[in-house]
Amino acid sequence: MKKYIIKRLLLMLPTFFGITLVTYGMVRLAPGDYTQLKAGMDSLKQGALSQEIIDQERALYGLDKPIIIGYAEWLWKFVRLDFGDSRKDGKPVLSRIGETLPVTITLSVITIVVIYIISVPMGILTAVRKDSLFDRGTSLLLFILYSLPSFWVALLLLTYLAGGEYLDLFPLGGITSDWTGNEGFFTKAADFMRHLVLPVITLTYGGFAFLSRYTRANMLEVINQQYITTARSKGLSEKRVVLVHAFRNSMVPLVTLMASLLPALIGGSVIVESIFSIPGIGRLGFEAVLSRDIPVIMAIASISAFLTLAGILLADIMYAVVDPRIRLDGKA
Repeated sequence: MKKYIIKRLLLMLPTFFGITLVTYGMVRLAPGDYTQLKAGMDSLKQGALSQEIIDQERALYGLDKPIIIGYAEWLWKFVRLDFGDSRKDGKPVLSRIGETLPVTITLSVITIVVIYIISVPMGILTAVRKDSLFDRGTSLLLFILYSLPSFWVALLLLTYLAGGEYLDLFPLGGITSDWTGNEGFFTKAADFMRHLVLPVITLTYGGFAFLSRYTRANMLEVINQQYITTARSKGLSEKRVVLVHAFRNSMVPLVTLMASLLPALIGGSVIVESIFSIPGIGRLGFEAVLSRDIPVIMAIASISAFLTLAGILLADIMYAVVDPRIRLDGKA
C-alpha cells in the first residue's frame, strides 16, 4: 500500500504540471486583451494612457514574455506559495480566495450531504421494489427534476418564495442580512442558513436522479448475484441481505464518484452563485476569466487540479477499504 501511494504521488506531479501549463496557455491565447480594454476605459476618464504604463502592466504579470517563460515564472512563485496579486483590483490572490472559499465549501458540503442522504436510500429502496408502482413513480419524478434547467428553477424559487406577489419566506440573495451586524452567533447562523436554503435546493434536485439511479443500477446488478441467493437461503433477514451483503458490494462503483467530490467543494456553481448573488469561488473564477485575471485563474485551477488528483487517489484507496479482495499493490 505504501509503495502504491508513493508511486501515485510521484505520478501526480507531471499530471499537475500538465494541467496548469494547459490552463496557463489557454488563458494567454484567449482572444481579447484586458490590458488594452482597461486602458481604453481609463482613458475616457483620465485622458490618454501612455504606452509605457501599459507595458509596465504587461511586464508585471509576465504578459510580455513567451508562454513557456511566463509559465515558468508563475510555477516558481507557486512553489514558494506566492500566488501574486489580482490583476483586476490589486488585492492578494490568497486574500480573495480566503474570502470566497469558506462560502463555497459550506454550500457544497451541505449540497453533497443532502444529495447522498436522500439519493442512496432511495436508490436502494427502488432496487428492492423493482418495477413496483413506487419504483416507476419515483423514476418519473426524478427524471422530470433532472430535466429542469437550474437557472430556470432558481428564478422560479426567487419569484414564488422570495417576495414579490407571492410568498416572502427567504431572502432574495446574498449570504447575510444587513440587520445581523450586532446580533449573536446563533442569530447570525440561522440567518446564514436561511440564505442558503434556495441555493441548496437549486443545486441538489438535479443530483437526486443521477445518484439514485446509479445506486439502483448497482444494487440490481449485485442482488442478482449467486451469493445473494445463497445468503437468503441461509435464512438471513432481507434487511441484512440488502444492507450488509448487497449494498457493501455495490459501493465500489459509488466510491468512484468520490474523485469528483473534493474539487466540487471549491468549484462552486457560477450560475447559482450569480443568480443568488453569493460571493463564492465559482463567481470569482467566472469574473477572473472575463477580466483575464491570470493570478486568480491559475490559483483556482491549481487548487482544483490538486483536489481532483487527491480525490482520485483517495477513491483508489477506498476501493481496498470497501472490498478487501482488491489489492492495490497487485499481489494476490
